[in-house]
Amino acid sequence: MPEGLDGLSAGPLLDQPELPWKVAAFSQYPRSVGGKKLMGYSMRTDRYRFTRWENRNDPEKVAAIEVYDHVEDPAENVNIAADPANGELVKRLTEQYLKGSRGALPK
Repeated sequence: MPEGLDGLSAGPLLDQPELPWKVAAFSQYPRSVGGKKLMGYSMRTDRYRFTRWENRNDPEKVAAIEVYDHVEDPAENVNIAADPANGELVKRLTEQYLKGSRGALPK
């Protein structure tokens, strides 16, 4: 695999579909809002999609966080990240996201 890439081949799953696999999938998507260039980094778990919108020039500046519960809201109509009742969930998903795709590997 070329240097700098953070993926793993899912090839082994073709021969052994019962293998334990990652608990989350990761993606990214750029967009501009009000002249700000943002990069959205998403993590999809079995239940949630967590997206963190970062300033492309300063990734420490987080412009927004989105969390969607695919059990309660499969169409992703309600972002539950700002609800204080979900503070612990957002914290847990943020910690999981920060571990990256390597942190999502089976133990």
